[in-house]
Amino acid sequence: MRTPNTTIPKRPFWIKKRISWDARPEEVRSVLDEFKLNSVCVSAACPNRSECWKEKQVTFMILGKNCTRSCKFCNIRKDPPEKVDIQEAGRIARAVKKLGIKYVVITSVTRDDLPDFGSDQFIWTVRSIKEKVPGVQVELLIPDMNADEKLLKEIAASGADVIGHNIETPLELYQTVRPGAGYKRSLNVLKILSKYCTTIPIKSSMIVGLGETKPGILSTMKDLRNAGVDIIYLGQYLSPTREHWPVTKYYTPEEFKLLKDEAVKLGFPVVCSAPMVRSSYKAESAWRRAQEARIK
Repeated sequence: MRTPNTTIPKRPFWIKKRISWDARPEEVRSVLDEFKLNSVCVSAACPNRSECWKEKQVTFMILGKNCTRSCKFCNIRKDPPEKVDIQEAGRIARAVKKLGIKYVVITSVTRDDLPDFGSDQFIWTVRSIKEKVPGVQVELLIPDMNADEKLLKEIAASGADVIGHNIETPLELYQTVRPGAGYKRSLNVLKILSKYCTTIPIKSSMIVGLGETKPGILSTMKDLRNAGVDIIYLGQYLSPTREHWPVTKYYTPEEFKLLKDEAVKLGFPVVCSAPMVRSSYKAESAWRRAQEARIK
């Protein structure tokens, strides 16, 4: 996918030297294969895969590989959804135990085809991990669940230690790059989570370089803070293939520092802003910082 009149900038050195698309740390890969599990690290073509997997930092993706949405920047498949695997939660718990993971992130494809949008699978996964591997912290990164307050309240009570939902991009780009999603709906999800998650942090992420404006970024950060978000992540968009939305701008490390300064001014307790930041990157560290901020 290449939009008309778009000049594609060359990938700068600070991006090139960090990318590890093809990394296959064998222990993590072997466990994923053994338990027949999906990871967003693979499906979303995350450039930090090698770095994270060496540290046993894995983000499991539940509810199959196929998404019912069609975000133009996302590498996850848009094929017909798969049957829900009710044994998946138990296998994830066994994989977490085998890898010796102490902090795990669980995300999913969007499942608009399911009556509960996949919420029960998130809850079962948290409870299975907590039961089988005591002491592990679990972070959830959920789709919008149609902003159903009942379902979100149940997820808030699941026992998760952090719950995130990504806004991804400013309002100005939603109709173009996120058909099927809704900016106001996502903000409402975060507000509902903040209402019920009184003792755990709420998290959201943005990717930049899709054609957004700086006022759009700043307005979105304000909206996120007003929605009750504690942890905000900002990272550079990298187009997975030529069929995806093109990169319109590579932000410099200095520009990410300026965005971080703006987020700090808005009162976010935890801000992670750098070119290679992704929504699960160094998630345990962000959680610990959020806990420390709450204690203060």
